[in-house]
Amino acid sequence: MESPSMLAPTTNVVSASSSLPFVHRYYVLLKAHYFLFFSAFGILYPILNITLRGRGLSTTEISYANLIIPFLVFFTNPLLGFVADRSRRYLLTFNCIIIIITCLYSILFILPTIKSNYIQATIVYDNQLGHVLDFCASEEVATKCSSRSECGCSYTSLCQTTNSPFNFTFTMSSKDTRQPKKSSIDTSEFSTCGIQYRVPVDKFIHNYTSHLYSNIDNTSLLVVCEITCSITHFCHGTRQSQQALYILLYALLFIVGTNLLSIGITIGASIGFATLPRPDIFGEQRVWGTIGFGLSAFAASRIYARYKTEYVYIIMFSITTIICICVTSFIRIQPHKRRRKKTNDNIQNNEQEIDDISVNNITIETKNKDASQFKVAALIPLLKKIDVIVFLSLTFIWGMSYAALDPYLYLYIDEIAPCQSHVIVGWMSMISASAEVIALFLASRMLRLLGMNTASIIILIAFAIRFAGYYFIRRPYFLLIMETMHYFNFGILYVLIAQKADSIAPPGLAGTLQGVVYGVSFGLGRGIGLIASSIIYTRLQSRLLFLQNSQRNLLN
Repeated sequence: MESPSMLAPTTNVVSASSSLPFVHRYYVLLKAHYFLFFSAFGILYPILNITLRGRGLSTTEISYANLIIPFLVFFTNPLLGFVADRSRRYLLTFNCIIIIITCLYSILFILPTIKSNYIQATIVYDNQLGHVLDFCASEEVATKCSSRSECGCSYTSLCQTTNSPFNFTFTMSSKDTRQPKKSSIDTSEFSTCGIQYRVPVDKFIHNYTSHLYSNIDNTSLLVVCEITCSITHFCHGTRQSQQALYILLYALLFIVGTNLLSIGITIGASIGFATLPRPDIFGEQRVWGTIGFGLSAFAASRIYARYKTEYVYIIMFSITTIICICVTSFIRIQPHKRRRKKTNDNIQNNEQEIDDISVNNITIETKNKDASQFKVAALIPLLKKIDVIVFLSLTFIWGMSYAALDPYLYLYIDEIAPCQSHVIVGWMSMISASAEVIALFLASRMLRLLGMNTASIIILIAFAIRFAGYYFIRRPYFLLIMETMHYFNFGILYVLIAQKADSIAPPGLAGTLQGVVYGVSFGLGRGIGLIASSIIYTRLQSRLLFLQNSQRNLLN
């Protein structure tokens, strides 16, 4: 999973002493902190959108929920970081965020599924098709259960005539539909239920033919049926009353929880910089988070394959976050200068001395504030430089590409391989995390060898190859090959952005500029990308989303 921005060092720290205990000298607790937090991240995050779909939310509703998150991150991430900086309570802030996240996601998993009415149908005779089930339902009804026949999903029709009730199991596909012509007079019926289905059922009801005709004059009887699926939430008609509240609650829990996860990553980076004596060794600690993400995502998918219950994820997530909170509480923040309050006695004894110094202090503080304001203003001239404009444009394009990967790649996997989607997603996370770990170790050397301009072109080509693979490869497990492109698409890209921002930033503003760059990429760029991706994915063929992204990266 892609990580949001790294914060720049926020405090002056002292060098580590050789007299420190082994745990603190080699930052074992900090490594464990990153490993556990990103393990929790990897356990739950990759399957959240699939879980929402399984609870009865439509693809459109999931898209809208994901659309809000990057813009929310863009505004709330700096705010929470500012609170942590001002209070200097990084550990407490982080632990509080993790506790809230665990509670929110736990509530999400125990909420009831969205309840809907049964699909109402009638059996009528068609001159070309014979007896058909005629009903109106969402387009997903034809694909969700039929694609999961290997998982045990089947359609059942419970029918009632004046003679007696009967039921039968049948199959159907997206071909058994007819798109109704929109009328300028009344389209309310189709707008609420979806599209019209006409499913031939003669081969399924040959034992019940006598139920379809009157015993007196051999005329056809009105047969009313209710269609259900063995997996309930895959086949539903119009939703029952008051379900909108649960839909909003699912969306709210998902949006707030995911936003706080992103903030947790940023606060975690602040913990690292406040703990380490040198910022250049941050990557050596952070890489353990990537390792934890890949291992935990894969392990969770294997455990799910054994027990076949989604509660595996929330149980593993909760256990991991509890351990993470305990470990984080013992991390030792490096000493830093603090303002200390003097006692009343000291103030009285040194009152005259304070009066003499106060004027000078006020003058110095005023100059510092003015200098700080001028430092921030020094970023504005950068926007006039061509190389900076090109760099920010590239980060924006890369952010748009991430919008297609998350969440739509996971939703696409759930469509083409619904019975193996959880396992495949686990493998994908494992492979991409492994590629990212290798990239983090080799990125600096590779950037020195190729240069940033050449590396930027390679990243665009890697995105194009990756999306082209998603479009042309039809066998789900072969898609795993494309995850090796994560070496360039995140590992090299992540380090390139950090180094480029540091090289063009005015003195003392490297961290600020990095925050702006990551905000443009993972916030604004991904947000705009989600708007475009949601339109393509929900209104056009889902695979076209990947083809379009491949073409855009090639053209750029």
